[in-house]
Amino acid sequence: MAVEVRRIIMEQYEFQAVLNIHSQSGDSSLPKGFVASFNITENSPLEIGVSIRKKDGVQSYVPMGENDILSALINSCIKTKISVSQKYNKTVKFLDSKIAFDMSLNNPSFVANN
Repeated sequence: MAVEVRRIIMEQYEFQAVLNIHSQSGDSSLPKGFVASFNITENSPLEIGVSIRKKDGVQSYVPMGENDILSALINSCIKTKISVSQKYNKTVKFLDSKIAFDMSLNNPSFVANN
């Protein structure tokens, strides 16, 4: 069975921009504010800690699990017009100091010639 795989790789500053956009949307697990920084707290499954500076100047720390991170990445793809199918299995990893957003789909319609 063939597997289709798409991977989007982001530098850490690009991912921080994704988190900033996500925090500004009203439907985010993050409070509104500026994402000052983030750090990796767990590699598998990926978990991060996000430091957010709110408009009143108060800085808060918010943990994000893999599902929250995937929501931020999917939201970013939608806003930048990168197609993301609901059928894809989606995962996120921290590889070589970069964020890798993987989308895969098992496709049984591909048949090997014997």
